[in-house]
Amino acid sequence: MRTPFQLTSGFLACTVWLLTLSQSCNAQDASALLNKAYVTVNGQVQSNALAEILLRDQFARGASDSAELRQAVRDGLINQALIAQESLKAKLDLNPLLQAQIELAKQNILAQAWQQQILSEAPPKEEELKAEYDRQMARMNEKDYLLRHLLVTQEATAKLLLEKIQTGTKIADLAKEYSQDPQSRERGGLTDWVNATDLSPALAQSVKTEAKGKLFPKPIKSDAGWHVLQVEDVRPFKAPSFTDVKPQLVTILARLALDARLKALRQEAKIQ
Repeated sequence: MRTPFQLTSGFLACTVWLLTLSQSCNAQDASALLNKAYVTVNGQVQSNALAEILLRDQFARGASDSAELRQAVRDGLINQALIAQESLKAKLDLNPLLQAQIELAKQNILAQAWQQQILSEAPPKEEELKAEYDRQMARMNEKDYLLRHLLVTQEATAKLLLEKIQTGTKIADLAKEYSQDPQSRERGGLTDWVNATDLSPALAQSVKTEAKGKLFPKPIKSDAGWHVLQVEDVRPFKAPSFTDVKPQLVTILARLALDARLKALRQEAKIQ
């Protein structure tokens, strides 16, 4: 169950450490700086670029720049280099599956870099964002629902759990024990407020027919599995402001743009 704005993107994090070190550097100077040794291990250079990647990750996790952090990064590079060198001595790099993992990691990094470049070349315009906002709002149902449910793969299991609820067991207790929906399981099956438009067709049709607080008399099938469902509450849909959801709209349009470029690439590619 998702809202129209709960989409994600694979943008790369911006450089933090390099900008701090060399705010006045040109591209050539910055490249030279990144290629210099941060530490050397058995003659093998561990570059500033490698340290930069590790520092970015720590900054993204909320760490503050400090001498201790840089020492930890240095120690991490030393340990990783030593282990990697031993791996090469053991000829682990000749393992076909390991080679495939390395190749997939390389492709993933290049794919993310390509996405960032494409999106930076043509960021969405304000009028495009407003048009997408209008499109999203037009598709929304007039009501939002707060649901409690448990999700299982088998209809027979759903029926047994439904019988337990009908004889007095709380759906929240069964959801915590049996539900396969990780987003709601620990909350006793309670979902976030969701618009009917963003439910699967079967669930959307069902929630419109049952009164608040009522348990559905039979399990409901969706693409995810079988649901034992109860409508906890209902409220009129209140559209979020354009400003509030603008970041999500940027993400939606970015994803649409990338999907369009990828579709064109697939059409032009020779795939056998």
